[in-house]
Amino acid sequence: MMRQSARSAVVPLVLLWLALHAVLLAVLLGAKFLLTKTIVLTMLLVAGMVFLFSRFRTLPRLHGPVI
Repeated sequence: MMRQSARSAVVPLVLLWLALHAVLLAVLLGAKFLLTKTIVLTMLLVAGMVFLFSRFRTLPRLHGPVI
């Protein structure tokens, strides 16, 4: 069995290890979802600007309507 002094030295290290991994996981997932949301919103904004400010021209028909 572990002695009391060895157990009391290991518990804070395990808690610190768990806390560090929890913080790293939160940072990585937060960055992932924040960047994904930013990229999607930017793409939608650019697509909207292209749609609003570009001038689409239809090609003239070479023949009359086909019946």
